[in-house]
Amino acid sequence: MSIPKSNRKRSLIELFQKTYSQDQPQISSPATSTIDQLLHDAGSFGLYQKLQFFLVGLLAVLPAMTAFSYVFIAATPDHRCQLNLDNFTDTYKIQSDIHQNYINKYISSELKDPKCTMYDKNFPNRYPIPCTQWVFDDTFYNTTISTEWNLVCTRLHLKGITQNAYIIGTSGSFLTGIMSDRLGRRTTMYLLILLMVLVLNSTQILMHSKMSNDNKLIIFTISRFLTGFAQTTYSITLVLLLEMTSAKRRVLASNILSYFYTLGELLIMLIYYYTRDWSITMWILTVYVMPFLCYYWCIPESARWLVSSGQLLQARKVLHRIAYVNRRTLANSEKKLYDDLQRDAHIRPKRYSYTYVLISLIKSPVMRQRCLIIFYIMMTNLMVYLGIGMGITTLTKDRPYEIFLVSIFAELFGLCLCQFCATKFDRKIPLVLFFTLCSLSILMIPITHKTYPIISLSSALCAKLFISAAQALSWIYTSETYPTVIRSTGVGLTVSIARLGGVWAPQISLLAQSVWFPLPYIIFSISSFIAALFAIFLPETRTKIALPETIKQAEKRHHSIPMYGQQFSEMESEMIYMNKKLSVCHEEDEEEHHQQQHSIHLEDTLQFESVKSDDELMLTNNKQENNIL
Repeated sequence: MSIPKSNRKRSLIELFQKTYSQDQPQISSPATSTIDQLLHDAGSFGLYQKLQFFLVGLLAVLPAMTAFSYVFIAATPDHRCQLNLDNFTDTYKIQSDIHQNYINKYISSELKDPKCTMYDKNFPNRYPIPCTQWVFDDTFYNTTISTEWNLVCTRLHLKGITQNAYIIGTSGSFLTGIMSDRLGRRTTMYLLILLMVLVLNSTQILMHSKMSNDNKLIIFTISRFLTGFAQTTYSITLVLLLEMTSAKRRVLASNILSYFYTLGELLIMLIYYYTRDWSITMWILTVYVMPFLCYYWCIPESARWLVSSGQLLQARKVLHRIAYVNRRTLANSEKKLYDDLQRDAHIRPKRYSYTYVLISLIKSPVMRQRCLIIFYIMMTNLMVYLGIGMGITTLTKDRPYEIFLVSIFAELFGLCLCQFCATKFDRKIPLVLFFTLCSLSILMIPITHKTYPIISLSSALCAKLFISAAQALSWIYTSETYPTVIRSTGVGLTVSIARLGGVWAPQISLLAQSVWFPLPYIIFSISSFIAALFAIFLPETRTKIALPETIKQAEKRHHSIPMYGQQFSEMESEMIYMNKKLSVCHEEDEEEHHQQQHSIHLEDTLQFESVKSDDELMLTNNKQENNIL
């Protein structure tokens, strides 16, 4: 059953003319896979998806609570050296005039660093010595790991190491991405929840033991590392939501986790505000994790992943459940669920190893450039987000909780701004603007800090707003870059590399105290501006209809198609030339396999239809981009 050469050429030319002759073509892809059609028929955003978005969103609260708990449980209140006096116990608050005289005598303002050194009581005003004990202001913070374990002065870097351990742990997302592509989204997510429950409970038990403070610090640092690794559920659940709904809801699927992430910031602030105790705060967080142990039975596996891995029976059950909850009827369900789905599973693309993914990205010039840009953008996103977000309460000594609350609303507004721009407009231009405005806002912080502190604080809030919007939009770019077979692996790889920027964020922020106050803000501002320049070279992905399934589709569909200056005759000649090549290849195959069975000819016909679908997809996307512009 071979297809004549003339008919094949005519089919492509007629396709070209039909695509460009319609004034308002329907936005649908002839190459849409069966799983996309079934998800659409079952309801791409019905009651089922809304329930899953809510459940997964509650899980997304955890990364925010564990990450931003560092702002409160590791806060360093105002402090000074503790006086070793025999007649009374020293406190940070002044007890009497005699107490004030002792402070003036042993902790004089003439000292180079009065918070870390004091005069020897045997030789007052002569020999400064380093402090061994400190007293802290308990106006805003009662107990933190800094006050309990004396993480100040020469031990200040130890506090930063605990946060570095958390960020390094989140770099394990490349490993959990591989697990997600091999074991499934739901299974990997549940394993990480189990790890989180075990780590938090074990840590809290050890923190109440009689071991020394230094040993507790080591245990706490290890716990932060494992907790960071467990929090890579964020990227896995993002992929799960993207594969659960249609392309129209892709922005919402990405931002819904960010909304719940912001809710996690608010919850951890309220918990510490009412407890003012870091240990109780961590116990409440530990209890909050426990109900997620039932999520293995509440969250379904991705039907798209089940089909790509050949588990058709489970995929059919998930699709039937989606249709039942959404009260929808699957059109031609028997044919699509059994015949078409079986055919798609039979010709499904090969699942690639992590090494192959790296090699493929390196070999492809287009994907290599695009991924390098995304790597840098995601690194800058995390570095600036953590550096500004976690250091915003240090810009003033008054009202840290109120300032943090306002920063949460600034982030929430940034997420809403991202969703509005990504839905109504092209995505690349808003991304460039977000980074540019963020860079300018950060630069204003050190310039106005001493003379106009209100303006400096307002600039920091604006910086968090714009970096939050840029980060949410970058997640969309990242998820749309990789095909289904390596999506979790690719997103995990990107997140892992992005953590390199996050690792440096706490140390860069400490430069304001140890070296020069404007230095970290200059670094953050320059990095954001460079990210804005790099974002110009990213493709516009708003016109994409369906997520790519294979690496070749991801590279081909992301090619920038010329929208102006391309004449009809040039496109027609290009299609004729392409069709001639297809005809020659077909004739050679026909001569070579003339005596073979009819099944081989049928396979050749299916292969041609696949090529034809790719051509239809290219022409349809070209027309869509022309209509949008």
